[in-house]
Amino acid sequence: MDKSIKFRRNVYIILICILLFAIVSQIARSSLILKFTTNNKFVERTEWIEMMNQAQSTKTVSSSSDNHCIVTDSEDSLSNEMEDNFAEVYRYIKQPYTIQDVGKETITMSSCSAVIMISSLEKMGDYIEDIEHYVDNGGHFFLARMDHPGNVLTQIYRKLGINNYWFVIGNTDVRFTSNLLIGQKDVVFEDDYFYNDSLSLELDSASKLLATGKDQTPLIWEVDYGEGSFMVYNGNNLGMKANRGLVVGCISLMIPNYIYPVFNSKIFYIDDYPAPMSQEINVQLYNEYRKNIAAFFKDIWWPDMIKAARKYDLKYTAVAIQDYNDDVTYPFGSMHKDDFTNLIVYGREVLKSGGEIGIHGYNHQPLQFRKDIADFYEYKKWESIDDIEASIEEVVEYMAQAFPNYSPVSYVPPSNIISEEGRKALVEKWPDFRVISSLYEEDPLDYAYVQEYEIASDGIIEMPRVTSGYADAADTKWLEANVMTSLGIISHFIHPDDIFDTHRSGDKNWSQLYEGFESMLHRMEVTYPWLRAQTSSEAALSMGYVLSSQITRNTSDNQVEVSITNQAVTQYFILRTEKKIGKLVDCNVNKIDENTYLVTADSEHFTIELK
Repeated sequence: MDKSIKFRRNVYIILICILLFAIVSQIARSSLILKFTTNNKFVERTEWIEMMNQAQSTKTVSSSSDNHCIVTDSEDSLSNEMEDNFAEVYRYIKQPYTIQDVGKETITMSSCSAVIMISSLEKMGDYIEDIEHYVDNGGHFFLARMDHPGNVLTQIYRKLGINNYWFVIGNTDVRFTSNLLIGQKDVVFEDDYFYNDSLSLELDSASKLLATGKDQTPLIWEVDYGEGSFMVYNGNNLGMKANRGLVVGCISLMIPNYIYPVFNSKIFYIDDYPAPMSQEINVQLYNEYRKNIAAFFKDIWWPDMIKAARKYDLKYTAVAIQDYNDDVTYPFGSMHKDDFTNLIVYGREVLKSGGEIGIHGYNHQPLQFRKDIADFYEYKKWESIDDIEASIEEVVEYMAQAFPNYSPVSYVPPSNIISEEGRKALVEKWPDFRVISSLYEEDPLDYAYVQEYEIASDGIIEMPRVTSGYADAADTKWLEANVMTSLGIISHFIHPDDIFDTHRSGDKNWSQLYEGFESMLHRMEVTYPWLRAQTSSEAALSMGYVLSSQITRNTSDNQVEVSITNQAVTQYFILRTEKKIGKLVDCNVNKIDENTYLVTADSEHFTIELK
């Protein structure tokens, strides 16, 4: 054969291959790929209705063999605040309990597998001998608050592991000498955010110190007494939502071989993305990158975000904005072609990266009617429910045009604000609405939509976001650590435009922000490598089944046995034990910290042998 002919044939083959590759690549980059993108499994109505029905029938029931007794004082405001907080903790860990009000009834401890004291110890003068007898015979007693010392403390302080005490001091620091909060041993938190009133005291040598406060003041410790033990919290702030991890940490270390359910999720939200991109010049960005705002986000910011996602195993849930206008009356302005193109282009990239697209709103005006809230945030209030409903229909249709076979299911309220009427309108006008993600922590202004993790009566998953920002801060690290210990979840959000806000950015440029972002992600990955990366809808569906299940614990010195009612998905648990792990039946166990294990269960019944 003529070598020149053979050469030409090879050249043609190579050219054809290059052409085919180019065609396939172009199709992959075009909106045609969206025709094959679907998330039907997350929007099947029957599945969500079934889950909702299970949730409505699920309650934490009392059990005579595994029942905690929470001692309250209905006449004490701090006790009432703590009772509300502890009720949510116990709902999440699915631990049966009963309430005993020291001001209204006789306190009996004999049938309690643990006693949690959230009334003032000084109200327990008639029960000092009962407490000592209960613990001496194998009971576990958690003193969850420390008040100004009085006659009762004088009678029992040596039993609590205290040698001497003096006066109340202000505490602003927390140093963990243990892993009471998972992954936080030897970590120090220093900020006024942690302020706490504590008793200046000295522990005896038998006490095991778990955390200290300012000037090494003992903050949390446990001490054996007879066959049982005392756990003591030297403070008065366990009524705060941000401190629930301390509650769960104390309970799970106080009670031998304690196991409780967690969500095991890592969710990252990007607010206001995809959204209209400005073509304007920002001086700082232009000096650094020679690009306008839109080009910066396209060529610099988004590639960096994708790089971070690949490196640290993230799945972004990006919640889109249609327009940044201030229209709050129907009819609204016409669609901008460039903005629609951006939605498709950037949305496609989110989906290709394994992420999810949700909805932030037609515009950035929260769905509410209060003028004081609108004025505070420099927003406009909506004038009627009809206008709110029209805006929801507008953005849902807008998303449907961009992604014909993809149904957004997750909603993040602008500025975490939404009225009861606005939330109802979402349910009415958005058929595939399944998840609302606002804020977890309390809002001191009482403007924000603050949530618990739960299934609402209308079937919507309430799944709050916990932390935010591109870098670590003392308060967000504290909140993250507490939520991780109590619930096993990271739920974090960022804004693309943080770089334009000197407060949110800390007056840093993008390279500095990204460096902080990577540092934060690296710390999370090292501390919690076991977490599952999930999108909002993935986490919500799994969470819904976990919330709608019940568990029964049967624990002894040599075995942990758990039964799950309504078990429909893989469920996860944290086991705290000083024993070695032996034979496993229908579960997997992985060590994630000292004497701390992640248990994975695909069966409604599993056992763990302890040696």
